[in-house]
Amino acid sequence: MVVGWATAPPPRGRRARDPQRGSVLLETAIAIPLLIAVALALAWALSLGSTAMGLADAARHAAREIARGVPAADAVAAAQGAAPGAVIRVVAEGSMVTVVAETTVTAPVPVLRDLAVPLRQSVTMPAEWM
Repeated sequence: MVVGWATAPPPRGRRARDPQRGSVLLETAIAIPLLIAVALALAWALSLGSTAMGLADAARHAAREIARGVPAADAVAAAQGAAPGAVIRVVAEGSMVTVVAETTVTAPVPVLRDLAVPLRQSVTMPAEWM
């Protein structure tokens, strides 16, 4: 007895061919590496911002100390302790003291080690001891 126009289910052991089958797995396989790449890019951006702020703080502190009369070598040593790996330069022109802090930040992924971003912070203050 046939009721309505329903079709019979496929025989046991055989499934109907679904064109969408496996698409979720494929989409996930593509999405996960992309999400990881975006997360690494955001982490690197935060690292760049943090390093730039550290350079600015080290340069500001060194410029302030030199402007107050502390020897430049002592102020540069303190700045290099605050920003390890940075190159600190002091330029004194007249009554102004300029401290420049520079470093290079490389990518956190070994594949992109050749990708480096140079950071430079400069602070100028009037000398208080003149």
